[in-house]
Amino acid sequence: ERWRWQMPLSKGFDILEGRPAMQRWFDAMDEFTPYSERVAGDAYSWTCTAAMFARYFNKEDNPKTQATIERSDAAAARLVETFRDVDASECEARFAFEAAQKIISNYEAIANDCTNQNPVSQQHIGRSGNKENAETVLQYVTSILLKGDGAIEYAQTSDLRVVGGGKMAMTDEDKLDAALAAKTVASRLCVPRDMSAPAAKILRAVLTIVAERLTTESSV
Repeated sequence: ERWRWQMPLSKGFDILEGRPAMQRWFDAMDEFTPYSERVAGDAYSWTCTAAMFARYFNKEDNPKTQATIERSDAAAARLVETFRDVDASECEARFAFEAAQKIISNYEAIANDCTNQNPVSQQHIGRSGNKENAETVLQYVTSILLKGDGAIEYAQTSDLRVVGGGKMAMTDEDKLDAALAAKTVASRLCVPRDMSAPAAKILRAVLTIVAERLTTESSV
């Protein structure tokens, strides 16, 4: 699985090219739900770790290492642009609830991570500067995920001021900071370490949609 996503970035070698039998094996595995809905990694997570491994275990001043990092970062950035592209009909309640449960059970750690100004890994990803803004947007995103099948549609249409039973009274600067927190969580999410691939797909979409709406509705 790792080679499927990382070899084209690190070695310029696609293990599926010209290998229809291997492609059929991957297709079959992707249809095998104990794998695809529980332990499978995804393209974004493996792409990010390709750059991270290169930074950790190789010398960044090495031209080959630097090329791997640049290819991986560029590929990851392209995948980030697809996070929002989840149709409402693809949103299954069980995976939305899984994502909500993961946020609730790891709430403090997530808020700390997306506001950490001295990160050890993925230092190129921006961090929110205000933990309260991060907590507010995490609460809001969790309330959306608890809509189950309707989470994607609710993220697209709900009143941004509403967080559970309260109000999200934020300045424009706070909205932009909360948007950054949401984007950071989406970019830092790793599959299957943090949750299943289907749950991560929904969570990343909700986080991205909310971040884009917060940015759009800010007048800054």
